[in-house]
Amino acid sequence: MMKRLEFSKTILVIFCVALFVIALGNSVWAVEENWDEIIAKAKEEGKVATYNTSGRMAKAGEAFEKKYGIKVEALKIGDAEITDRIIREKQAGVNEVDLIMSEDIIGVNQQMIPAGYVSSYLPSTHQDIILEGYQEPLVFLLQGRTLGYNSEEYAETPIESLWELTTKEWEGRFFLRDPELTPATVAFMAEIVSRAEEMAVEYERFFGKPIELTTPNAGWEFIKRLAENKPVTFRSDGSTSEAVGARGQKNSPIGFYATGKHRPDILETKNLALKPCIGVKPVIGYVYPAYILQVANAPHPNAAKLFTQFLLEEEGVYAWTQDIGCFSTNPNVPSYPDCPIGGIKEWAKVTWPLNPENTVLYSRDVLDFWIRYRK
Repeated sequence: MMKRLEFSKTILVIFCVALFVIALGNSVWAVEENWDEIIAKAKEEGKVATYNTSGRMAKAGEAFEKKYGIKVEALKIGDAEITDRIIREKQAGVNEVDLIMSEDIIGVNQQMIPAGYVSSYLPSTHQDIILEGYQEPLVFLLQGRTLGYNSEEYAETPIESLWELTTKEWEGRFFLRDPELTPATVAFMAEIVSRAEEMAVEYERFFGKPIELTTPNAGWEFIKRLAENKPVTFRSDGSTSEAVGARGQKNSPIGFYATGKHRPDILETKNLALKPCIGVKPVIGYVYPAYILQVANAPHPNAAKLFTQFLLEEEGVYAWTQDIGCFSTNPNVPSYPDCPIGGIKEWAKVTWPLNPENTVLYSRDVLDFWIRYRK
């Protein structure tokens, strides 16, 4: 009896210790991170090599090099290519890249992380700062992709519903970055499918009658009708926005592109007449995550850690947050002050976030569906 009691006490102690460790979580290990040591080793390594989806990574790298004397080699390539390269390089035993910036939700969550090719690292300095829901895998940036119009031709937003883009009036006049090259837009289509009830409600509100379906639900129906309405696709957000905002047009299109393209200096430099659509129902677009992830067997692991920490602060992420519709997941970092939509809370009311579960569930089918009806 005494042995059983002692054994029970031992189990209880072990259980309590386990609970204590779990409750402390990452903070236990945060104490053990010596940043003086990390910085010293990062400087010895001398550089950090990245694959990234944004040319602004080079600007962030310049600021990082100025502060620490560590060079950033930033190669800008597409989301799908980043995933493909990392998979092929790791399978071949190639270890040349330290860090990736990716917007490929499926590639990150279903391919690279499960295979152990990349991992999420949250610096101890930011474990109590970064917004919940963006820590694992680590998202350092939220970006908007929304509808915009030619403000030289239209004094205000020319549509009030997403469903208008499926009508004869807008046939061939909806421009967007090619979904086949843009995993985040495919994820948005998956979100539309998952929110079929909201799409059906909006259809009835706008057209004054219930939707008649030729597909399983109103989300699929919207994608089918949009694909059949001769949308025009481009290879980049920049080329999409420039085609929409070019001056001197008649019957100008509506576009779907990164909201940062409305930055005043871009409009002035390229002489564009471009404004974001306001008030379109049920949403004007989506907010998508940019992950920052460590590559397995990186040649410069400490420089990668330090650069990750840098990107979580204003001086590092400013290359993006100086633009409309770009938000750090560090709530202490200010966003663009004069955004016509407002701050991140206002954005949450007029855009849909990309739910990874919906992305995984529908994305492959929805892309095939889009391609089929565009033909």
